Parts: sequence; structure tokens; C-alpha cells
Amino acid sequence: MFFMHFSTVLTAEVERDLKIEALSMMQEIDWHLFERIQNIMIWKNLEIMQDIRVQDIDKRLAAFLQEMNTGYQGMYQFLLAVDQNQQFIAASDRRFNTTIPNIHTSSWQTTHINDQALYIQTGNTESRAFSLAVKIPDQFRQGGLGYLHAAVEWDNIYRILESPLPFLQNENNSYALLVDQNNTIIAASQALRNTGLLFSQLPADWNLAKTEQGIQQINRPFLNHQDWMVVWASSTGHRSYKGLGWKVIVMHPLDNALEPVWQMRHILLSFLAFTTLLAIVVSLWTAHRIAQPIIQLARFTREFMLNKETQPPTIKASGEIAELSKQFTLMISSLEQSQQDRVRMAKFAVIAEMAATMAHEIRTPLGILRSSAQMLGREKNLSPIATEMIGFISSETTRLNQLVTSLLESSCPRETHFSRRAFTPVIEHTIELLRTQAERKYIVITLDNHCTDDQLNYDWDQMLQVFLNLIMNAIQHMQVNGRINISTSLANNKLIIQVADDGSGISDAQKESIFEPFYTSRKEGIGLGLTVVQQIISTHQGTIKISDSHWGGACFTLSLPLNNKD
Repeated sequence: MFFMHFSTVLTAEVERDLKIEALSMMQEIDWHLFERIQNIMIWKNLEIMQDIRVQDIDKRLAAFLQEMNTGYQGMYQFLLAVDQNQQFIAASDRRFNTTIPNIHTSSWQTTHINDQALYIQTGNTESRAFSLAVKIPDQFRQGGLGYLHAAVEWDNIYRILESPLPFLQNENNSYALLVDQNNTIIAASQALRNTGLLFSQLPADWNLAKTEQGIQQINRPFLNHQDWMVVWASSTGHRSYKGLGWKVIVMHPLDNALEPVWQMRHILLSFLAFTTLLAIVVSLWTAHRIAQPIIQLARFTREFMLNKETQPPTIKASGEIAELSKQFTLMISSLEQSQQDRVRMAKFAVIAEMAATMAHEIRTPLGILRSSAQMLGREKNLSPIATEMIGFISSETTRLNQLVTSLLESSCPRETHFSRRAFTPVIEHTIELLRTQAERKYIVITLDNHCTDDQLNYDWDQMLQVFLNLIMNAIQHMQVNGRINISTSLANNKLIIQVADDGSGISDAQKESIFEPFYTSRKEGIGLGLTVVQQIISTHQGTIKISDSHWGGACFTLSLPLNNKD
């Protein structure tokens, strides 16, 4: 019963799709005919057609017809102008030697387009074109001068009829016919043309006139198939063109349409046999799947306790096992982070002790040295060497004072003052402060702000120090004609800021130590700038990471929560 119901539903679905396809073909043919009819309706009223009166003595009309035929290449076999007596006047081909068609014979049909007579001849088995003809009016007298003929190629209509049906899978041939109002087959797809059906009458049992729904199923041995679906659509015209009463008929073998039903039957039987075997395999696999994650977690725990560098196992599971794996991984990550924080705090403790000692022991003699150098610099008649030495003393004492200041700031940062405000202005202010230094090396700094709301609690001065350090660090490590791009975006209720450059980049080994105190890749560097940056970001409940930019340089990514608490 299931297969019978499914075959009925599938048959109805195929019939519906065939009906849509037949209507689509008929509409495309109507549009094609409308264009061809519009062409000759316009051409017949052109002033150049009046040259029929003088037998086209200067060949202007012949040149026009040739130009139109060339412009519509592939549409027309030829264009022809004759006089009232069907005598040749001009043609698109100067070597025209075809018998001039007489539109008043019984082979021509007459219809009216906007109250103007249109003559149609569909041709014969040897013809590759069908003919359209209209009367050319005399613009100076009553009556007409002759007729304009257009031999329209069948190829474009054959192409429409041979369009593959989109829902067919195993059927390469398209079975489509075009019949006139007398049910004469005037065009067909390649598979049907080869059978000699052209310009024959439809079979009597295809009663298209009395069947309103446009669908039939017939039993007729034809092209290796017994049963056929036959669907047709009548011409609906296009704009002012009301159609010629033609119909498109689409045929489809019934056994081909129901082939998925029989395939499904074989598949279902195979599936039932396969399911039994699969149930046994799945039960064994499920038992192994439940036990394996626990074994992996136990092995990782033993290795972690032995301080082995190993990654948490990737557990592919669901339910309680997946939740257990997730919480276990979070616990290990928290332990590793705690260990890193403990090491970092130990380093900061060392820095704090060193800073306190150095501030007392170094700043006093530095001040004396700097004051003495300044006083010596005011002496007159100093030799160039003495002036140079005094400059060395001043610059070196200034550098040492900066080192002491950096140590003090990193070990004992000032109190953070939070206030809620927009974040973009602090970046813009930093760019303005450093623009002059960047321009000295022809470095372009750009800001891409993709945030509509970047309000958060932060300390203006500390964030200014963060971006001063990051951008200055990029400028110092870059060559001339470089680029620095700062972009902001929102993700998961966080403000994401990326500072990217196109410099030489940072190696993987350097990335692991980049935020460590006293680590620097510059000879004149102190190695505390990025340490201070990380400390400030941590104070703001955010994170900072280092990666490669899309240019190949360095990219620092800052993540700050929008709802952080002061």
C-alpha cells in the first residue's frame, strides 16, 4: 500500500512538473514569435520600404534587408520584399534564388495582430524555417506596395523544445512537440524529429480539444516505451500578441517516472537487512564509546601529574560523557592558568623589590650626574670632545631614569580610575599623538571602526598607555612605507580591538615569551612595555593575544567585556 500511494503521489508530482515545463516552453516560444512579428511590423512602416515603388533601383532596400539579417544573425534564413504581384524586388541575400512564396496559396494561414493581417506558413519536412509575411502600406496612396517576407529559422524553437527537464535524472532525451491550431506537428525535439513525426497529425487518441486539464496517460509502444505521460500547454501570447493558437506537448515515459519507486523498494529491503547487522555493531561500538573517553581522561591525568607536556584529549561524545570531558578540560586549563599566574606574580614580586631598591640607590646619583652634566654644559670654550661627552652623560642618565620609571610602573601601577565612556576616542587620540613619528618613516596608520556602541568602563590614561606601547612598538619594528591598521568589532558581548602591522612579524618562539618581563628584541629596549600592557588589560578583566596579521606582520588582539565592573 505504501508503494502504491507513493507511486500515485510521485506520478502527480511529475505531471505537475511537466505541466510547468510545458507552460514555460510555450511562453518562451510566444516571446520568440512576438519579437519576430514585432520586427516585421516595424520594418514594413519604414520609409525605405517605399523603394518598392521604384523597384529598389539604388539597392537601398536590399542593403537594409541584408543589414537586418546580419544584425539578427541566426534568427532569419532570409528577408524578402515583393510587389503586389509577388514579383521579386529585394532580398537580404544578393544571390537569392529561392522560389518566391505566394502568400495567397492554401498553405498560408492568416491571423490579425492589432487589426493588421499577418500571413504564416509553417513549412514542410525539407524546410529549416517558417515564413511570416505582412503587407507593406503605401504611404502616399491608399492600398499597399507589396509584401515583406521573413523566413524565421526553426533552430531557436528546436533549442527551446530540447531543453532538458530539470527533474529528470536518468533520461537524457527531451520529448517535446509544437503543434498548430489544426493539431499538425510543426516542430519537435531531436529525438522525435528523427522518427519522422514532423508535419504529421497528432494521433486521434490524443484528444487535446476535449481534455481541459492538459494531462493524459496513453498506452502506445513508442521509442522503447509502452506507457507515456502527455502534458500540453496552449499559447497565451505576449503583450499585444494574442498567440497563434499553437500548443507545446511534453511527453515522458511512465516507467521512467516511477523508477524511483522501484529503486526505493530495493533500497528498503536492503536497508532492513542492513539494519539488523548494524544494530549488533552499534551496540558493541556504544559500549566502547562510553568506556574510551574515561580511559583517555585517566591517561591524561597521570601524564599531567608527571608534568608531561601533553594536550587534553579530544573527546567525541555527547550527554554526560561530553559534559564530563568539558569540565575536566576547563579544570586543567584553570590549573595551567593558575600556574602561569603564579610564575608571573613571582616575577612581578622580583620587579617590585628591584624597583624599590633601584629607585633609592640609582635615582639620587643619577640626578647628581645629570645636574653636573648640565652645569658643565653651560661652561664656555668647551672642546667638541667635552661637549660630546656631556651629551653622552645626559642621554644615558635619561635612559637609566626611564628604566627606573618603567620598573616602578610595572611593579606598583597607579590606582585605576574607571569611568564609562566611548572607547574609540582613546584610540583616535593615540593615533594623533604618534602620527608625527609614523610620518617620519612614511608609515600609514588607519582605524576601521565597526562598532555602533563601544561604551564600557575603563581608565583613559591606562588605555592610552596600552595603545601608545602597542603602536610605538609596531613603528619601532617596521621599515619605511609600512602600514598599521587598528580595527574594532563586537562579538559575544565583548569589544574586540586588533592592532595589525605589515612588519617582519614575530616567530612562534618569540610569541611564547613576548609578554614576559625584560624580554625584548631591540638592543635599546627595556622589555617591560608589553608586560605593562598585559597587566593593564588584566586589570580591565580582558585578555590580549599575539598572532600573525593578514599582511604577515604582527597582530595584537585585545578583548574587553562591555559589562565589566569598575
